[in-house]
This record gives sequence, C-alpha cells and structure tokens, in this order.
Amino acid sequence: MDYLILQVEEKRVTVAQFGISGHTSRLIGAALFELDSECSLADVVQQAASGLKSSPRVILCLPPALFAQRTVSLPFDDLRKVREVLPAQLQGEISIPVDELVLDVLPSGSGSFLALWARKSDISHAISLFREAGLEPQVITSLPFANGFIPGVPAECFVFDGNALSVLHDGKLTFFRPLDAASAPAMIATTLSALELSGAMPPERICPIGSAAGTPAGLEALPLEIESLQTPADMGHLFKNDETFLQLAGLYAVARASQAGALPDFRRGELAWTAGDVRMRKKLLLTGVLIAAMISIMFVSKVMQYRAVNADIVSLNKSIAGMYREIFPTRAKAVDELSEVRGEIKKLAGVDSSSAYLDLLKKLAEAKGNTINGLYEAEIEGRNLRIKGDARSALAVNEFKSALAPLLATAELGEVKSRPDGTFSFSLTGTLKEGTK
Repeated sequence: MDYLILQVEEKRVTVAQFGISGHTSRLIGAALFELDSECSLADVVQQAASGLKSSPRVILCLPPALFAQRTVSLPFDDLRKVREVLPAQLQGEISIPVDELVLDVLPSGSGSFLALWARKSDISHAISLFREAGLEPQVITSLPFANGFIPGVPAECFVFDGNALSVLHDGKLTFFRPLDAASAPAMIATTLSALELSGAMPPERICPIGSAAGTPAGLEALPLEIESLQTPADMGHLFKNDETFLQLAGLYAVARASQAGALPDFRRGELAWTAGDVRMRKKLLLTGVLIAAMISIMFVSKVMQYRAVNADIVSLNKSIAGMYREIFPTRAKAVDELSEVRGEIKKLAGVDSSSAYLDLLKKLAEAKGNTINGLYEAEIEGRNLRIKGDARSALAVNEFKSALAPLLATAELGEVKSRPDGTFSFSLTGTLKEGTK
C-alpha cells in the first residue's frame, strides 16, 4: 500500500510517499517546501495533489503543539475498550469539556496509557483547508506519536525533531513536549529536571532527526549523549545516504505505524473520514448492478431455453399425432396418441407369439440399414408380409429387397413413387420362409 505523509511545520512542509508491502519498502518520492509569501500551505497541498499517480493513504501530521497528553492507568489492555472509557476517565480532570475534543490513546507499558487529545475545531479546520486544496487527509496525527517505529532508534532515548522532544521507554512513547527550536536546549534541560522530580528515570541519550538532524547548538551542554542515527544496512536502497534518512525517518515511521495499526488517528466520530466509505458504496452499487444484470441475463436465457424445449415438445406431439393417423387411419382422433400407441404395443406384447413378431420386426430394422428412411407400416397375416416405407432412392429400395432375401421366400415390390423432397415411397409384399416367424 502507498502512504503519502505530509508533515506541517511553522515555516515548511515535508512531503514523502512510501510504498510498503509486508517487509518491503520503497521511497516513491519526497520534497521539502519552504512556506513564505510566494508559497502558501494551499499551494503546497495543490502541488502535492497534482503530482499523485495513484491513490495513496494520505496522512497529515500536524504540529505537536496542537495536541495534549496525560498518562492514565487502566486495568485492561484492549485499546478499543480504553478509547470507550477515556472520555469518562478525563472528564473533570482537564479544563476543556470532553465534548470539544478528539481523543486517542497509545499504550506506554505496565498497564499505563498515554491519552492524547486535540480540539475538534483545530482538526476540523485542517480537514477543511486540505479538502479545499484538493487533498483530504484520511488520517490526522502528529510525528512524535510514531517515533517508536523509527528504524534503529534506541529503546530508551529522547528523540528531538526540531518541533518536539519525545521520550521513548522500552520503545514506546511515554511523554512528548512541543519545543521552540530557538529555546530548545533550555527547555530540554527543564524537561530533564521535571522528569527527575517526578521520579521517572529519563533516558541518557538524545537522537536528533528531521530539522534538528546533526548537532543543534546548545545540545552539547546537556548531560545527555548525542547519538546520530545511521541508516540501517537493510535500508540502503530506500535512503541513499544518512542525511536523507535523518530527514525522512520520522515520516517513514508514521507510514510504518499506520501499516501496523498503531498510529493515533484524530479523524474520529463526527470528523471520521467517509470518502472511502462513499467510494466503497459506489463500488458495491456497481457490483450490485452487475449482479442484477447477470441474473437478468440468466433468467432470459432460461426463458429462451424453456420456450425452445416447449416448441420441441409441441413439434414432437404433432409428429406423434401424424404417425398415429398413419398407423390407425380409420380411427377417430385420440385424446393421447402416444398412450394409445403404447397400449397397442402392450397388447402385442401380451400375445403368445409376440416375441416372434418382435424378432421379425428387429430383423426388418436391421435389414433396412441407413438408406431406408423408415418403415411406417408392417402387417403380417399368416406367412404373408406387407411393408410400406420411404427410402432415399429407388436403388435403396432394391437393396432393401435384396437384404430381405434371407427372410422371404418370395418378395415383390409394389409401386415406387418419387416425392417432391427427393425421397421415394414404396411398398413390398412377400412370403416368409419356413422357420422365420
């Protein structure tokens, strides 16, 4: 999946697009825009939107100064349940009404959670600004919330990106503080003292990244080891050098956290992203229309098959009626010709000599071969046999007469008539040989 990360700072915007699938990552593109009178935030967003060649997941990282925090302890670890009880947990403990806030949470270890919140008005304003510029974010968060996913970051350390100081304990965010880059060293020193007074054990090293990459002035005076992160060996293809890695490590961590489902998202409740739901409904509607069309086609096909079978049955009934009139020309029209023919066959089967008659009919059928189209009348009286039928040619009639020589002592052809369709009707009389019947 592709992730488009936009980090908004006071005077610049960093944009990076990553493609992440399983353990495979690639950097699709990155750019840094300085905000001034000639280049506004809306201009940057429009330019980023116009350069998209796919449909990535858009993640907007707002300045950490818009977010607040508090550590809470709860007797369960299910984040869904934690989010459900968080409003009641914070109600009365913070000065802002919970109804005006958007809340989320991060696990910080040992049954503790870092509750995070921002004003709905701030989040709504950011959504409107980016939507009007043509690039509505699907997720709204802040860069420090994903610092635990920075490749190669120590499990116990401070992370300073020029906008905020984050505290990682056992690889999890436990505290962050927005900082003014100009007064960062003094504020970091104050933060160290506050952490020590609270009984927490602050980390002993600090890792500068982003706009603070390198060694910002004043950090050397702090009682902290400054550790510059290096590009991991397995990411040399993704970040060509350490400088690129340090500039984009935080944005890459945001993409990784989103893929892992561990990124706090402040598009919740009434501010939830619904464009994806609309697109899904459109896709489902299209799928439903296609299914309905397919069912209609299948129904029409079955109706046509039914009509074709019904037409065949009607034609077959007409053929049976015609055969009945030829077999029984003196009888009145029957209600069910097929049943009467079957009844006559059963009567023949009930006669003692029925097997002999059936054997004779079988021999006649074998003798006619393929050149005789059919025998529609066969009558036996004693040893006299009379046959009527139609053939493909006059020659076929003579061949049929010759084929009956083993059965008949005498054979005489009647009148052979030609029909308009090219076939020939004929009649044949003869005397059965002794022992044939």
